[in-house]
Amino acid sequence: MKFTLSLLIAFSTASVWAQEDLSKIISQNTIDTTVRVAANTVRCSSLGYGRPELKIDVPALDWAAVFNHRTQGEGQPCMTSVVCRGDVGPNLVLAGGEAEVAVQLVVTHTEKAWLDRENDKCFRHLEEHVEMELRGLKFSHVRTGQLAESTVAACEALLQ
Repeated sequence: MKFTLSLLIAFSTASVWAQEDLSKIISQNTIDTTVRVAANTVRCSSLGYGRPELKIDVPALDWAAVFNHRTQGEGQPCMTSVVCRGDVGPNLVLAGGEAEVAVQLVVTHTEKAWLDRENDKCFRHLEEHVEMELRGLKFSHVRTGQLAESTVAACEALLQ
């Protein structure tokens, strides 16, 4: 009896927490720019993360992106690549020498929504994902921002 009651409670609770997500890419642009590879623009840093990550400054994000891609405590907007450890660090990028390197910066905007059908609410946000390849390494960064709350029907019309 206790087991049956536990299952009943678990299934009824699960329906309250069931969520439905919608997602739609609303724009994607590729921008040709340059990135300065130098000892003062490439680093391992834990700022904004729980572990040290390989970062590079990408000043073009100030005009190419909608959101602020600066990490508090650091000067320029930046992107991250791999977790730094042992011989995995700035040396991977600096091995090709200091230079202005041509890159293609891909900026993707995706609208995402969580539907609460029970209360006829839709919670929306915009996700901005920036990525590039530099000297064989992929760099990326993501920022998000809240959008207006609306009804389930409005979100379904927008995102399907």
